[in-house]
Amino acid sequence: MEKTTAQRVAYLEKEFNQYYRYLRDSSSYMFEMMNFMDITNYDKKIFSEYWSYEYLYRMYNILCAYFETLGLPHYLERFIKEFQPIIDDKKKATDILSIPLTFGDSEEDLTLLIEWKKFLAPFDFFWTKLDKKEIHKVKQLIECTNQILKLTKTKVFKEDDINRIMRSVANFYFSDVSAYSEGYFEHNFKHYKPDLIIKETGTAIEYKLIRDNSEIGTKMDELIIDAKRYAGNPLNRECIAVFCLSTAVNKTMKEIREDWEKMKFPSNWELIIIDDVMIEPKKMRVTQKA
Repeated sequence: MEKTTAQRVAYLEKEFNQYYRYLRDSSSYMFEMMNFMDITNYDKKIFSEYWSYEYLYRMYNILCAYFETLGLPHYLERFIKEFQPIIDDKKKATDILSIPLTFGDSEEDLTLLIEWKKFLAPFDFFWTKLDKKEIHKVKQLIECTNQILKLTKTKVFKEDDINRIMRSVANFYFSDVSAYSEGYFEHNFKHYKPDLIIKETGTAIEYKLIRDNSEIGTKMDELIIDAKRYAGNPLNRECIAVFCLSTAVNKTMKEIREDWEKMKFPSNWELIIIDDVMIEPKKMRVTQKA
């Protein structure tokens, strides 16, 4: 059955955004190589440049087909005239001129992506809108943590009990769900190790068990140190702290959020609170007598 124009447009939009996510990985690694890591590591630099160029080339062809499918010959002509000479030159296509000084100053590493954003601004599939929609799905999943724990009959003794089941469930909805890995985080901090990483949306998630009121301040202190030490990986635009409160916690969500605001977390950090989580008593450590 022949596809309608709407179906072809939807397919091209999906393909473009998929390659965009792949490109974020490889181009961000190029940025790390050029600014934070040993530039003599030639093989890794060439590898990341190779994949960045491959994705850019495919995205360029997708956009040409997209404008043609939409019946925009003049827009297509302008696009080809401006970007064909760049895409034909691997060095120009993978040029990195925009360096994010702090989180939020720039979402892109590659100059070509920055220019494409300007060209694609009038279109509905502009990827920032996709990101917001996908990140909303992530937050909806996190907010269902307690229901998931109950449905899976997960006994919660420690944070990793939640991490394992949530990673498994997240895999049904998102691609590239993983735990912290040294290879993924190449940064200046040493202690921040997110429990869930959803690369598709650039989201890092950290679960914290709160057994009683006294632990709230302690957990926030731990997180703020990590947040300030965190160098600002362009791959992770969203960092979510998830506080799982036991039934023994009687501090209100409003009070906890007020404490969070006082800590002045970076703007890309968000707090989600899950209450009434059944947390098992801590296991007693048994010591053998001599």
